[in-house]
Amino acid sequence: MRRPTSRHQAPRRGHDARDPSRQAPSKGRPSRGEPRAAHAARHPDPRHATKSGARAHDARPSRNDGPSPAKVVPTTKPNVPLVHGEPRVGDWLFTTREGAERDLADEFRLLKEPEAPRLVVPALLVAKKCPRKDGRIPLTFCRQAFPIVALAEGETTELAGTLANAAASKLGGAERYALQVWVPDSTEANPLAAEARDVEGALEAALSASLPGATRIPNRALTNESVPLVQVCLWSSRRAAIGVTASTDAPSLAPGGRARSHVGGDRPSRAARKIAEALAWLGMAPEPGEVCVDLGAAPGGWTWFLLERRAKVIAVDPARLRPDLLARRGLTYVSRSAFDFEPDEPVDWVFCDMAWRPLEVAEMLGRWARRRSATLLVANFKLPMKQKADMVARVHAVLEKSGWRAVRSRQLYHDRDEITVTARLG
Repeated sequence: MRRPTSRHQAPRRGHDARDPSRQAPSKGRPSRGEPRAAHAARHPDPRHATKSGARAHDARPSRNDGPSPAKVVPTTKPNVPLVHGEPRVGDWLFTTREGAERDLADEFRLLKEPEAPRLVVPALLVAKKCPRKDGRIPLTFCRQAFPIVALAEGETTELAGTLANAAASKLGGAERYALQVWVPDSTEANPLAAEARDVEGALEAALSASLPGATRIPNRALTNESVPLVQVCLWSSRRAAIGVTASTDAPSLAPGGRARSHVGGDRPSRAARKIAEALAWLGMAPEPGEVCVDLGAAPGGWTWFLLERRAKVIAVDPARLRPDLLARRGLTYVSRSAFDFEPDEPVDWVFCDMAWRPLEVAEMLGRWARRRSATLLVANFKLPMKQKADMVARVHAVLEKSGWRAVRSRQLYHDRDEITVTARLG
């Protein structure tokens, strides 16, 4: 591995003052009465550009990295106002993380959709049309979606009967189908989970009676093979919507998009669940012997997960990994900033999970594409700003201009104020 250089660079001046994600950090002292910890949180030091917050050698990218990515002009248009509205047959239903409803509505604006979605209840929106791009739904903040074919209202038995009639008319002569009944992931709707299970049981029984030749397959058996997926969203104790799509068209194969990852073993942090969900969403993962670089590795959650898959890992972070990881076979630890690291030869994967400005992280990962230093990318971007959808669009533009292809992003179940991005070299 190439030895690190000892040269430090001063932070650049003149960042766009209109864009908080690009403003140069202040080196001033805390104001009178302000705790030092609060001042440090508001004015991060560029030497702390790692997931762990430890001091890096140099967080600034080198100037010797070829042409710079395209400049993406920040938008000044305010967020889309949310309008409440009732779902209708023919509408598309979308669920998101509670608190991300406005971000999802902003995506419709950025995609130039003529009509904004309407808010039904927290974490649930509806719209007349579903955006499409290259045959998929290009919505980062959408967990799950389906077109509404019927609405139902009443007690459990009445709901199940109405929903079963609608599903049977769509399933036709299908030999197999999948069934998911879920509630929006919100404080208001989560208490309805038990009622949703009752509706699911009654609906399965009704479908078994009306479609004796069709077999329900379990959710864990859903793969890349296309089967009819019956989805029911229960957003109040007596109201539900149903839709039927091909499973391959669904944004997620998990009910309501809640893809809970269960990672056993002595993992160093909860980050191991994030990478497990990200790779399941991508549909592929490192094979034994493949070389992976983990940028911002400390304390080692992603590195641990990759080593468990018997991949070879180059863990890059000025902070130390958990001590027991350093002795693991297949691990090379590099104590330096991710911004100042380049592998000696191309690797199979580059992973990145750093608490740093998203555009600067995107520009750094763009150099990996221009130098063709890795084939596949999985990165987590922190989004503390208000206009998250606009920032996601800018991150996409930087990565695509740099040469990454098939760039996709999603706010996964284990993501908080962050998103996961995957891409590959063309």
